[in-house]
Amino acid sequence: MKKFFFSILSFTLIGATLIFFYLAFFGYETKRFNQTISDIVENNAKNVDLNFEKVKISLELKKLSVFINLIKPEIYYLKTPIPLDFLKADIDLFSFFTNKNSISEIIVDTKYINFNSIKPIILRSKPGNLKTILLNNVKDSKFKINSELKFDKNLQLTKESSLRGIVKETAINFNKMYPIRDTSFNFVYRDQLLNINNLQTKFADLEIFDSKIEYTNSHLHELNGDIFFNINSEGKNIKKILSWTKINLENFVFKSLIADGSSTFNLKLDKTLAVKETKYNVKTSVVELRTSLKKEINSKLFKQNIKNIHLKDSTLDVNNDNKNTIVKLKSFIKTSKEFYRLDVLRNVAKNSTNFLLKGKVPIKIPLINYALDSGEVILNGQYFKKKNKEIFFPEIKYKINDDFFEIKNLVLSNEFDLINFKEVNVKTKINENINNNFSIINSSKKKISIKGTSFDAKILSKELSKSSKNNFLKNISKTIEVDIDRIFTDTNFPLEKFRLIGDIKKGEFEKILGKSEFINGKYLDISLNKEKNSKFKILEIHSDIAKPLIKNYKFFDGLNQGDLIYESKFDDKSSTSVLKINNFKLIKAPAFAKLLTLADFQGLTDTLKGEGISFDTLVIKFTTDSKIMNIEEIFMIGPSISILIEGYVEQKSGLVSLRGTLVPAKTLNTLLSKIPVVGHILIGKKDGEGLFGVSFKMKGMQNNIKTTVNPVKTLTPRFITRALESLKRQKPK
Repeated sequence: MKKFFFSILSFTLIGATLIFFYLAFFGYETKRFNQTISDIVENNAKNVDLNFEKVKISLELKKLSVFINLIKPEIYYLKTPIPLDFLKADIDLFSFFTNKNSISEIIVDTKYINFNSIKPIILRSKPGNLKTILLNNVKDSKFKINSELKFDKNLQLTKESSLRGIVKETAINFNKMYPIRDTSFNFVYRDQLLNINNLQTKFADLEIFDSKIEYTNSHLHELNGDIFFNINSEGKNIKKILSWTKINLENFVFKSLIADGSSTFNLKLDKTLAVKETKYNVKTSVVELRTSLKKEINSKLFKQNIKNIHLKDSTLDVNNDNKNTIVKLKSFIKTSKEFYRLDVLRNVAKNSTNFLLKGKVPIKIPLINYALDSGEVILNGQYFKKKNKEIFFPEIKYKINDDFFEIKNLVLSNEFDLINFKEVNVKTKINENINNNFSIINSSKKKISIKGTSFDAKILSKELSKSSKNNFLKNISKTIEVDIDRIFTDTNFPLEKFRLIGDIKKGEFEKILGKSEFINGKYLDISLNKEKNSKFKILEIHSDIAKPLIKNYKFFDGLNQGDLIYESKFDDKSSTSVLKINNFKLIKAPAFAKLLTLADFQGLTDTLKGEGISFDTLVIKFTTDSKIMNIEEIFMIGPSISILIEGYVEQKSGLVSLRGTLVPAKTLNTLLSKIPVVGHILIGKKDGEGLFGVSFKMKGMQNNIKTTVNPVKTLTPRFITRALESLKRQKPK
């Protein structure tokens, strides 16, 4: 009997062991639990329909649990199919045999799901920012989820539950013009913590790679991330990339951008996922950025208009701590011919910017003839952007070797025009000699005072009379007093004891009274007055030495000695002027030498190259408007030769067109002595007697003027009249 029971027990144990091993290694397929599983799903998951063919039961000996794997599972949520790859439930072995059906874990793996196929599910979810973003901004995506859902004894999810997955081929449009494409990442969600890794995406020509984001969904929603990116872009895509900076880019036409960088950020969100606090840091290395400007920066602060900007070897560091943003830029920048160093420190909360310029900077100081181009320059300062869009510089300093420049409380407009300032101090040297040493004090509401021992100036009369669309001083209306001991010119004739009193209205002189000395009792007088009951102004300049005032005009190359009288009546649109120079010489004078050579006046050409040709008088009468300078008359008469010229110069193109008559003085004097015999003068008495001089024409651009010469047999009555007028003035009374 004992053997029988022992045999039964042995067979039972062997059978149970075989069953256990079979279930552990092969499993058992059955439909017995179909209804039980369906009931559990129906009771615990509303709106979920689960269909499957049968179950496969397998045994996990290490966990002492039973795995129930559904064969060909099909799941529907809100009647929307969700493609499954694997669905398995883990049931405690003892509860399985006691029929308690205690599920400890469910593992669900989906196939790749097309985002658009689950939009009906999203539409029926609770309202929120996430729902809005998914429906409005995500245009396409594929993803798969591997879930491990762990339950306690009450079939409640535990903290050990997790979701893992892959997202790929995702397209997001936060703005129709700026789509984000080719987005992919891996994610893990566990215990209210979402980790996104291997994030890759593209926006225009900006590529994000190997990045990660961490989202915490506890009592406070929080996002943390590390982003790595690179940019290699041209044309319009650059503006798309930089549009996220919220900088006004309307005036920029971008050409190329090569950069890479990284960013860390921390965002705190409310329950609706709206951003409450922001902290981020962006570090960018810019290899190259090239752009042109639709509207050039046209200011007298710059040596020339800024049309193109080229940055290289730049680092940009932007740090935000929710209350403030600090921007640091270190770059090499080129706006004209050469690169120079630009360092910027921007404090957004204080609305202040510190800057440092180092190198051959393209900046000049308007109206005082001083450009910051003498070698390596260091210029630093600070400015604030006011609410009225004005730019305020508390102080700007420049110092290189013995050169020094300082300006205090400078206020500029957005177009870099002067609004106001308090004080300017300048001291500079050229070849160890001081050429600028003066101060400009704007201490009262009505007066600006300029005082100093020396001032380096060029073409003073031209600066006082010329009209300019870009008037740097257009916001200044004050009385100006100037007291300078010595003003240097481009000649060997400095001005001594220069004194000037004037009135400026909207940046233009309304009234001037100025006086200065040259040497040996020679003087300069300047006056400017507004004509009553009109917009015209009248400028008069009397100078006992002509050269300092005409040195920079190419027309007067080679003119030496002589005194000058200049009168001009002008407004914003036109001017009528007369320039007269007496008792001067032309020495070398390339343009005049060419004319004499073509006329075959060899003797005069030799004289011009040597001691020079003397003239009694030069009179120039001309009118100007926005289109043309009309030269009514250029008349020169002297002991050796006389010239009468007329013509025009186009203001925009620079085209020069002149014609005139040149007569040697010997011939002219002979003719003038025969004035009673008018007919003989005009047509000549004998063959060959009517050959008096040459006529000429000069036409072309200013650097390429072509001259033609022809002999003349008659003189115009106008030439004779001008010669007689000059002769009468020369006769003693």
